[in-house]
Amino acid sequence: MSKPWADTPFALLPIPGQPGARTSTNPGVLSVCIEMANVHNALLRGLNSIYLQAPHISQPTDIADFLLYTQAWADTVHHHHSHEERLFFPAMKDIALAAGLAADIMEGNLEQHHVFEPKIHEMLAWVAAVRKGEKEWDSEVLVGLLDGFASILTQHLHDEIETLFALEKCDGEAIRKVMAETAQEGAKSADPYLVLPQVLGCVDKSYPGGENFPPVPFIVPWLNAYWFARRHKGCWRFNPCDHWGRPRPLEFV
Repeated sequence: MSKPWADTPFALLPIPGQPGARTSTNPGVLSVCIEMANVHNALLRGLNSIYLQAPHISQPTDIADFLLYTQAWADTVHHHHSHEERLFFPAMKDIALAAGLAADIMEGNLEQHHVFEPKIHEMLAWVAAVRKGEKEWDSEVLVGLLDGFASILTQHLHDEIETLFALEKCDGEAIRKVMAETAQEGAKSADPYLVLPQVLGCVDKSYPGGENFPPVPFIVPWLNAYWFARRHKGCWRFNPCDHWGRPRPLEFV
C-alpha cells in the first residue's frame, strides 16, 4: 500500500475548466476561478502535509523546523485571507452591484473567515509557546488544534469557488484585474523567506489544471530555490513538492 500524500485527508478542489469540473462561459470569471482554486489547493496541500507528518516528528531539530513550517503555512493562510478582505471582497461587492447582483455576495465567505481565523491564531499561539520553550511539543495537541478548524477551512476553500462562479454575469475582465492587483499587493507584503518557499513547495504542476500555476515570472522559482529557500532550508523538507512543483513522498509519513 502506498503512503498517504498531501491530497488527503482534506480534499483538493478540481480545477475549473478541466474535464468533469465546473466551467464558465465568462472567460474572466473562469480565469479567476482557475487561479483561486490553484491557490486553495496549495493551502490544502500544506494543511494535509502538516496533519499527516505531525505524529511522526520527534527529534529536536525536526520539531524546530516543523514548528516554523507550521507557522509559515498559517502565515500564508492569514496573508491570503487578509488581502481578500481588504481588496478582493470589497471590489467584488462593487462589481456585483454593477451587474444587478446582491452586494453581499461574498458575505458568507467572509463569515467563514471569522470562524476559522481565531482558531488558527490559537494554534499559532501554541506553536510560538513551544518554540519559546514555554510548552512541550506534543503532536496530539497540534493535531487537535488542526481538527478545530480544518473542516471549516476546507469547506470555505471549496465554497468560495462556487461564489465566484455566481459572478458569471459580471464584468469578467474587471474581476480578473482585481484578482491580479490583489495578487500583486500580496506578493509585495509576503515574507519571501517563509511564504514563498512554503507556497511553491505546495504547488503540484502535475495536477490537472495546475500546469501553469502560479502565474509568476520565470525567474521567481529560481530565486526561491537558490536564494530565499536557503535561509530556513530545514523547513522545506515537509513540503509535498520540490521547489519546481514536482510531487515527492512526504518525508515523515
